[in-house]
Formats: sequence, C-alpha cells, structure tokens
Amino acid sequence: MGTPFWIGVVLHLGGLAAGLTLMTWGLRQAAGHRLDDAVQRLQDAGPWQGLMAGLAVTALLQSSSTFSLLLLAAAAAGWVRRPAGRAALVGANLGTTLTAHLTAAPHLGLATLLAGGGLVAAVLGWRRPSLRAAGLAALGLGAALAALDGLGRVLATLAGPAGTASGPAGPAGSLVPAWLAWVQQPWAGFAAGLVLSGVALSSSAVLAVLQRAVSAGFLRMEQALPVVYGANVGTTSDVLLAGLLLRGSALDLALFHLGMNLLNALAAVPLGPLLAAVARGLSPDPARQVAWAHTLFNVLGAVLIWPWVGDEKRRAPSGGPPPA
Repeated sequence: MGTPFWIGVVLHLGGLAAGLTLMTWGLRQAAGHRLDDAVQRLQDAGPWQGLMAGLAVTALLQSSSTFSLLLLAAAAAGWVRRPAGRAALVGANLGTTLTAHLTAAPHLGLATLLAGGGLVAAVLGWRRPSLRAAGLAALGLGAALAALDGLGRVLATLAGPAGTASGPAGPAGSLVPAWLAWVQQPWAGFAAGLVLSGVALSSSAVLAVLQRAVSAGFLRMEQALPVVYGANVGTTSDVLLAGLLLRGSALDLALFHLGMNLLNALAAVPLGPLLAAVARGLSPDPARQVAWAHTLFNVLGAVLIWPWVGDEKRRAPSGGPPPA
C-alpha cells in the first residue's frame, strides 16, 4: 500500500516551508550588520538608489518580508526618507521574483549538491558565523528544492501519466476534485493566493507550489495568474501589521505597500491573457512560465506605481493621507 496522497503533499509542503525558512535565516545571518548598514544608508538616498537597494537586498535575502520589516523599523526611527522607502518597496517586489526562477526547475541532483555542500560548509565553518550561516542557507535551499521535486512527483501521479488534468475532467474522463474545480475559478484562485500567502507570510512558498500545480496540469497559466495576484496582496499582511504597531512613517510605507500590490492586481486582471502569452513565449517549461509571469506582473506594478514614489504631494494608492 502506497502513502496516501494527502500525507505526501503535507510532508513535502512541510519540507518546503522548513527549507525556505532555513535559507532565509541563513542568508540574514550571513549578511549580518551589512544588512542593517544598507538599510540605514537609505536616509540620504533618492528614489533610484532606494529601488536598487530594495531589489539587491531582497534578491540576496530571498525574502521581501524580511527587508520590508527592517525598512519599516528604520522608517520609524527616522532613518529613511519616504520617497526612498517607497522606491525600496518597489525594488523589493522586483527582487522577490528571483525566488520563483530558482524554484522553477528543482532537479533532485542540484538539490542534493546544494544540501551536501551546504552541510559541509556549515560543519567546516562552525567557528566562522558567516560561513556557517551561508552553509545552512544552501542546505535550506537544497531541502526546499528536494521537497518541490517530491511534491511535483506526487501531483503528477494524481493527475495521471501525462499530467492532463487541466480541464473540467481529469485523465480518462474522471472528474476533477471539487477543491480543484473551485480554485480554477478566477475569484477563488485570487482568494486562495491571498489567504495562503497571508497565513504562510510568504508569497514565494505559494508560487513554488503553484509552479508544481501548473507543471502537473492541474491549472492552466490563465487559471494560475489570479493565484499570483492574490499571493502578491496576501504577502503584505505582516508588513501591514508592523506598520499598524509602529505608526507614523512606518504605517505610511505599509499602506503604500498594500496599495501598490492592490493596484498591480487590479491592473493585471485585463492583461492576464497577454501576460500568459508572453510567459509562454519566454519559456516552454510550465513552472518557468509561472516565474516569468510573476516577474512581468511585478515589472508592470513598478511602472504603474513609480509616479507616486518621488512625489510626496500625491496621495498613496491605498487612499491614505498624503505624507506630512
């Protein structure tokens, strides 16, 4: 008797969450005081410098939430000017797209190499905090990729030998499960992405699972896009909570972050077929197509929101009051 489907899914999801958490923690520890220094330098930075700082630091940490929370703390302390802070949040949205490209094609060989190399580096560099943390980050990424590989195989088994469960009926005419038929609805996909990302405090984990679902044939690209939009809005939950607690400039940035992602989602809805077509043109691999769609979606958001970044006289897209 094989392992029940849901047990396999839960185990692999747990491995994915643990791996991503370890990777983010390791990268944060490896960066050390240099991360805090980078955030503090935003005090005298302009919008373009803020954009590049947010993009680079988020791509390095593989976590937009970590950078955004540090940014809000710096804003509350008066270390970050609002235009630079807003631009840094735009950059963080762009930087987080790298994670989806990393998780697009999780080969077990690469996962084993990363995990093994990371473990060796962590052991050999145990007395060197930066090397140890970098090794643990590599171990975490390897574990996450291995979990995604396993999740993809479990989903492919459920979908059938060719992964053909992409329509109203699954392989051999079998009906699609009720939960899957529900998620295939655009509004339900958005709600699923919103809730899952808000609960997990990570859009990257939701997108990684979404990539496996598209690869297995459960969702077409057009059906996956609403989940991307919802995940992008849901990931603002921890930043919004921090803003409500810190108030002042931090709350202004948190509301800007929420408004930016909501505006991006609304603007992308009519452009969904175009985003899907361009993503297919950039890669034949379904998981990579999700990564490209996520990237294009965030580039669109950056272009739309940029007029509000440097002009403090404009209202934030969230409808909040203009900054003092």
